[in-house]
Amino acid sequence: MLYEKKNLTMSDGNENIVHIWLPEGAVKACVVLSHGMAEHASRYERFASVLTTHGLALYAEDHRGHGETAALAEEKKSGKRGYLADKDGFFRVVDDIHEEVAFVKKNHPGKKIFLFGHSFGSFVSQCFIEKYGAEIDGCVLCGTAGPRNGLVAFAKCVGGLVALFGGKKRVSKFVNALSFGSYNSRIKNPRTLFDWLSRDNAEVDKYIEDEWCGFLCTTGFFCDMFAGLSFIHKKENMAAVPKNLPVLFIDGSGDPVGDYGKTVQNLFEIYRNNGMEDVRLKMYEEARHELLNEINRDEITSDVIEWIAGRV
Repeated sequence: MLYEKKNLTMSDGNENIVHIWLPEGAVKACVVLSHGMAEHASRYERFASVLTTHGLALYAEDHRGHGETAALAEEKKSGKRGYLADKDGFFRVVDDIHEEVAFVKKNHPGKKIFLFGHSFGSFVSQCFIEKYGAEIDGCVLCGTAGPRNGLVAFAKCVGGLVALFGGKKRVSKFVNALSFGSYNSRIKNPRTLFDWLSRDNAEVDKYIEDEWCGFLCTTGFFCDMFAGLSFIHKKENMAAVPKNLPVLFIDGSGDPVGDYGKTVQNLFEIYRNNGMEDVRLKMYEEARHELLNEINRDEITSDVIEWIAGRV
């Protein structure tokens, strides 16, 4: 496996760090990865090591406010950890992925491109396929969620009030608790606040020990995310996903983000009822949120690769 890192200057001038893992032989297809909230792309190196053995290249940016992109912005005093943008931050990340896809196409002309989105990155990916779905060849939505419009509207209102009185760059423990406070509720005697991520204790500990994971995001980030969720789950936007775009949902029945599979099943059925020709759902019993760091990650990774290979 070959590795390189690029500084990609986006259309608004922001510098995003893109991590690139390439097979040593010919590239059969490319995967663009959109990572989750309060984590970073380097955590997916193990996933990359398997993809590349199957001839798949992996491109993964550190989102604004995350990982090395955030570190660079802090160094230049142009941004901060857990903050996306002064305006329309969620949609700015969607456009970052769009520009990254164009970069991948330039590097690998004629090769098929698959988008893999995890958690917050899966919400970004849902928006991407609604706006730009015709420009890729498939999408994997991992640890995602479907419509919960009432809850999102309430959270959007609360986040907006906190931002109004405290500022978008403020860190609010209240808003964070509102979003994630109940996620360990179905776990008996949890060891840590992050047991909901995985049944693999070693992976949970690695997450906790990583200074670029688990940090509190700004109120502005939450406002951006709630605005994005409100947008992507409007009926007309979900209907805008190209009918011929292959989409694979992978989720764990122990994942609280998708309400333990309920909202994921709902979104899957919405896509199918909208006439999408190749949409599939694979539910992993008792698996939690970070499927690629779960105890059955080898099975899950193999399933993803098999799905991609069937469409290359």
